[in-house]
Amino acid sequence: MAARLSVAFFFALLLTAVVYWILQSMVSVAVDIGDLVQASRIEFTRMRRDTEVATKRDEKIQREKPKVAPTLPRMSFSNSGPSSDVVRMISPTVDTSGARMSLGAGSDRDVIPLVRINPDYPQRALSRGIQGWVQVQFTITAAGTVKDAKVVDAEPKNIFDDAALKAIARWRYNPKVQDGVAVERVGVQTIIRFEIEK
Repeated sequence: MAARLSVAFFFALLLTAVVYWILQSMVSVAVDIGDLVQASRIEFTRMRRDTEVATKRDEKIQREKPKVAPTLPRMSFSNSGPSSDVVRMISPTVDTSGARMSLGAGSDRDVIPLVRINPDYPQRALSRGIQGWVQVQFTITAAGTVKDAKVVDAEPKNIFDDAALKAIARWRYNPKVQDGVAVERVGVQTIIRFEIEK
């Protein structure tokens, strides 16, 4: 064990001496300085330079002429099949004929439409001049609101479906009354026609 330590110590001493000799030879080399060059001055602070003031010229602004609004689409509604007569509506209507009806015991009545909101004509169909109709089936609740609306038939398919369902969801009715109690009316169908006025 002592022999190994002495050999290791000897090689470590020899390696250290060689490294120091190499460093000494690198440092002791003579360097020719030559002519000294004046260093340029370095400024570490930024100096603000004044900029020239530019005046804006009064330019005439040309405004675009407003675009001509497209003709509004005309939509119609009907409570039966596609071949029946259609009631044309341009704005929402409120039918209040049944609003003053007294609800005594035993008085019955069917649903009465109060508010019908016209659907928004889909912009894509309007720009392409597409017309059509959607047949929708829904339930009128005892509160007079619409639920479970679904498309039964449409022409053309999947063009006006969303617009028709969104509009019907906002319709309001006087509910059906049986034996003096408001009840749901299931399976009500209507057709919404999408036509462009010419």
